[in-house]
Amino acid sequence: MIKETLTTQKKVKCSDTKSHTVIRNLAIALEKPYIQANPLNSYEWIILDIDHEDTYIDDLPIKPNIIVYNKDNNKAHYYFKISAVHNNGFSSYKAIEYLRAVIYGLNVLLGGDIAFNQQLSKNPLAKDHWRVLEVHNREYELSELAEYCDLVPRYKIKAIEDIKDRADIIGRNQTIFDTVRVEAYRMDNPTEANIRALAESFNNSLANPLPTNEIKSIAKSIAKYLSKPFTKEQKEKFREKQSQRGKKSGVVRKEKAEIKKGKAFILFANPKLKLQDVADKLELSIQQIKRYKAEFKKVSLTKSGSPPTITKGASILDNGIFKVENYLADTFSLYAEREDTEKIPICTINRLLE
Repeated sequence: MIKETLTTQKKVKCSDTKSHTVIRNLAIALEKPYIQANPLNSYEWIILDIDHEDTYIDDLPIKPNIIVYNKDNNKAHYYFKISAVHNNGFSSYKAIEYLRAVIYGLNVLLGGDIAFNQQLSKNPLAKDHWRVLEVHNREYELSELAEYCDLVPRYKIKAIEDIKDRADIIGRNQTIFDTVRVEAYRMDNPTEANIRALAESFNNSLANPLPTNEIKSIAKSIAKYLSKPFTKEQKEKFREKQSQRGKKSGVVRKEKAEIKKGKAFILFANPKLKLQDVADKLELSIQQIKRYKAEFKKVSLTKSGSPPTITKGASILDNGIFKVENYLADTFSLYAEREDTEKIPICTINRLLE
């Protein structure tokens, strides 16, 4: 069942020891003693870390799908297969909160380690390293598991002032984020450095602190949120600043587009080049090249064959009407609609575009 839940992933976190994590191809990871059993975007397993040795399967009020024992004692990891719970930036916060409440309840019920983070667990497929007991293959609904647990309601979690107790229930990341952001609102100067120092102080009070890079990420997220405008004056100033940035960016994009269009018009003069070849050379979409081709066909021709003067930020079409055939002939002395006339070589065009 572990293998089936990871089939959509090409690479998986795994390890030979608990002290570090590596990322390997799925085939290699499935042979490692430790593995991340849950896919990247969902929770499909609840895993409990049971450090006591009183793990008799017949005495359990609810039975896990798989039990992975140490070879020399009865300490184990319990695997409960659950209906997938979505887990990424667009996931339901309430669903994740419900899952964490169930995990906490199961740990209390079965004597598991509350600080276990569900990341790296004993791999049931690595049977050379563990004793594996496959109990059943039925999938649990969270509501079914919740019937065996004493869940902690959300309003009670908010009332818990001890950061250690809150971290045990809803997780260290969420606890530090919620605690630090409330304190950051009261700061006179909520810079990222000040917020990070505050987060580190809360983190150091935990029994099992988070790594430094995670604290840095939490502080950055809070600082970014606090940098947004809140008052009416701040919002007006923010809109004006964004408008100026947009205008400046638009001018730069237009200049670049006109340069690309001019290069495309030169390439269109070579009948051997297909539209896809032009798109590949200019690194543009075929749809954009087709639009340029349509404009190219609409160019009005004049008797003058001299190339126009191109001002910065303007198209070669905006600086006067010109005859494309004569322009290229005068520039390269290679193009004319006669059989005995030499065509424009690709190497010449490439030199022009460099």
